[in-house]
Amino acid sequence: MRSTTPTTPQAVRRLPLAAPLRLGRPSDIWFKPALSVVAAVAPPNLLLVALGRLDLAMYTMAGSLCALYAHNRPYAARAKALVWVVLGMLAGLAVALVAASLTTNAVVLVAVGSVLAAAQKALCDATRIGPPGHVILIFVSSAALFMPQTLGQVPGHLALAAVAGVWAWLVGMAPVLLRPHGPERRATAQALRSAAASAETAGAGTE
Repeated sequence: MRSTTPTTPQAVRRLPLAAPLRLGRPSDIWFKPALSVVAAVAPPNLLLVALGRLDLAMYTMAGSLCALYAHNRPYAARAKALVWVVLGMLAGLAVALVAASLTTNAVVLVAVGSVLAAAQKALCDATRIGPPGHVILIFVSSAALFMPQTLGQVPGHLALAAVAGVWAWLVGMAPVLLRPHGPERRATAQALRSAAASAETAGAGTE
């Protein structure tokens, strides 16, 4: 009679990419950047539709997208951060538009875009501006590089972006009227939850 030996299940090897691809818990304020950018984008673009100049939406969108930033900061720090985001957006847009007005050579424009992207990434990392980081800045400046442009049009297009950027700043700061200490309270509550979870883990480990 043939004897059978129990087989041991083989250990399942986890792929090294499992951790980065695992979905994390969403932020407590995940909806605020989305609502803010809708409020920042809609009025300028609706005005352009009413004027029959939706072709200028690229420039107002550049300023409006600044409303995505700094939602996790107290309002005093948020005000300063949003100013720098708007200025950074305008600077990158200005370089891109001037380059687009001076040449249509794709190699030159790609080279300019690469230098801009590197500078924007370095500045966002250095200032720790937070999500969405350099992604939006690079997206806007890269698109602007290939917009048909003349040098005389650049100041007007930058003015449109600046006005939309001021509106985005106001949208980002508007919640201070309702909850002036909201970001600090959220940060405190999150710290308390983390401390409680850490205490529970430590207590379970000592049992």
